[in-house]
Amino acid sequence: MTATPEALKKWKAEEARQAQILADAIDAAIQETGKTFDAPIMNAVCGALVSVQAAVLSSVADPRHRKELRNAMERALPRALAEALAKGVNGKCQTVVVGGPRQ
Repeated sequence: MTATPEALKKWKAEEARQAQILADAIDAAIQETGKTFDAPIMNAVCGALVSVQAAVLSSVADPRHRKELRNAMERALPRALAEALAKGVNGKCQTVVVGGPRQ
């Protein structure tokens, strides 16, 4: 059974709504937790996000479904990055290289 265009549109809208709520909650948790560190490390934030992604993917038992979810996540990243840059959600972090060449 194939979903109607209207049903697909409603599903996509609900997916976007839930994704925004979760993104806001995750961002708030990162911002609040970051206050507990003298200098929050972006690599630690990225590592934590990757760990959470891996946990979500590992919860999908069917290897084919897991692979499709991973592909969907990889396809979504460039668009999410472009949208964040367009909104001006960048420029809040400073990169510090310890023991490496200055750039």
